[in-house]
Amino acid sequence: MAEDFTVVVEVDFTADGTWTDITGYVRLDDRITITRGRGDEQAEVRPGTLSLVLDNRDGRFTPGSPASPYWPNVKKGRPIRVRVVHDGGESTRFHGYVNEWPVTWDGGTAVTLSHVTATDVFKRLGNLAAKRSLLELEMLAHHPDAYYTLAEQSGARSAGDSSGNGRPSMGRYQYGGGGTGEVDFGDGTGPGTDGLPAVVFRPESSSVGWFLATPRSTTATGSIVLACWMNTTVKGRVFMALWGGDSIALTVKTNAADGKLNVAVSNGGTATISGGLAGSPNLADGQTHLVTVLVQPGGPTYASVDGGPLGMVGSFAPSPDFGPWVNMPAYRWIFAGAGPSFAGPVAPGSLFDGILSHLWYAQRETMPDWTEVWEAGNPETTPDRFERACRLIGVTGTTVGTSETDIGGQAVAGRAPIQVLRDVAGVESGLVYASRSDASVVFECRTHRYNRPSSLTLTADQLAEGGLAWSDDDQHLVNDVTHKRDGGADQRWTDMSSTAAYGTYADDVTLPWASDTDALLAAQWKVSNGADPPPRITSVSVVANTLDTYGDVLVLDLSDVVTLTGLPAGSPQTETAVHMEGYTEVIDYRHHAITFNTSPAAVSRVWRLGVAGESELGVNTKLSL
Repeated sequence: MAEDFTVVVEVDFTADGTWTDITGYVRLDDRITITRGRGDEQAEVRPGTLSLVLDNRDGRFTPGSPASPYWPNVKKGRPIRVRVVHDGGESTRFHGYVNEWPVTWDGGTAVTLSHVTATDVFKRLGNLAAKRSLLELEMLAHHPDAYYTLAEQSGARSAGDSSGNGRPSMGRYQYGGGGTGEVDFGDGTGPGTDGLPAVVFRPESSSVGWFLATPRSTTATGSIVLACWMNTTVKGRVFMALWGGDSIALTVKTNAADGKLNVAVSNGGTATISGGLAGSPNLADGQTHLVTVLVQPGGPTYASVDGGPLGMVGSFAPSPDFGPWVNMPAYRWIFAGAGPSFAGPVAPGSLFDGILSHLWYAQRETMPDWTEVWEAGNPETTPDRFERACRLIGVTGTTVGTSETDIGGQAVAGRAPIQVLRDVAGVESGLVYASRSDASVVFECRTHRYNRPSSLTLTADQLAEGGLAWSDDDQHLVNDVTHKRDGGADQRWTDMSSTAAYGTYADDVTLPWASDTDALLAAQWKVSNGADPPPRITSVSVVANTLDTYGDVLVLDLSDVVTLTGLPAGSPQTETAVHMEGYTEVIDYRHHAITFNTSPAAVSRVWRLGVAGESELGVNTKLSL
């Protein structure tokens, strides 16, 4: 006997979490259709979709119509959701964003309709602007007033601001006649995890060459934070500075004796004072370092190197003879690659010899935590990278399952956010998809599928007419896999018996695996599952509300397992278990029909040490990835 259910369709017209029920205008005789997931385990999850028809005879769903009770908020991009309420509870079937509110009219006395379509958050992640590198995103997450990646191409003569605040460019300036020195954009490598070039400073000497500078607003008050990535082998040179003319300056440099971080200030005369950071490494060791400095009014100055703890460089308290050492209003310029020699009231004279990138500046009272910046792009576990990517993209993420698999430096620059997340899932051999209940994204580690218990058992007579499809074609054959990664060797794995029997079915993938070994193991796993796939059930259809287990069917989500029993004669098996890979559901007044796309659950049955029923000899011998 069919179970009664109620469909609820709601729109957040004001985009503030206030849901308006529009169910009374939904034409259920035209059916609600929802798609979600993917066709099989080898495909990528696509954006989920919703389509429905609204009765718009009074124009309430007409965009731009002042007569609408929802005016002026009938706009594309508004959140929409569909819920099903039944005797056992309720289930959110779709959460997404309206693509459009089209208005159709067939003439005469026909009712005006609105054929609404919507897509889940995956579409937004695919349409958002291509992302910068993870390192750039981390730098920008600290909200700079000015940010210069210094990643311009060869031949550039200035560096642009990437903060979005429209700050002036950094121009090239010459000191001591310039000589044969140069500032060469695009000729160096910065942190190496950003996929960007860096600028190289090549002075003829410490007092002859070129540097970069940009004006700073002197009306800004409060503390200042400066940061950059630097690499040099030459000690005693200034790589960042605040300058006010006549040697009124604060310089950040390497100590001439040991290469450690040193900050020096001058009040405009010949007097200077300086301090060093306790525990600073030798910054002139030919390695790339992240240096950050906090300068406070009155003098106290702090610094951090390579994302380490903040330490005081010097108090720089006002002198009874010379007055304030730190003079914020006087610092009219920000320098990169130079600073005053402090040999009197002269222009810059301590020219940097090395590589600079990612110069960052802000008026703020506290030092940001630079740990995430320092670690950006370095190897980390796939769940950690997923969390980082979601935070930087601006979407809520949830991880299911666990993993210790590392992912290497990820070149995300120029890639859409959705592809960044898919790359993480690819390295994990897992899955990423949009939640159906809200605007979040789910990252599924591969362990989530391992030996997953069945959530529901269905008998063949519970399926819809024509609701079972077996297949044994070559669509899922994979017997020759090559995995590539930046900076690593190509890793190829084949199954010779499979290629001899069926021919070559190749797969070539480039992903940021952390090591060649990881890339090879992932290739072996893919071939082991695809060399000779057995017959499979590709889809299962049910009229869900006719089942006693209606509520259990609605709970099913991607990767869940369903056991099918009592399969008809002629089936390769009488009982089998399948993973849910995706589905299409169609809802009208009386029926809630769902067709699930499925894959064999046997693929995920693996040997697991110390787990009862999964580690005994003869029970399971397939090793997990």
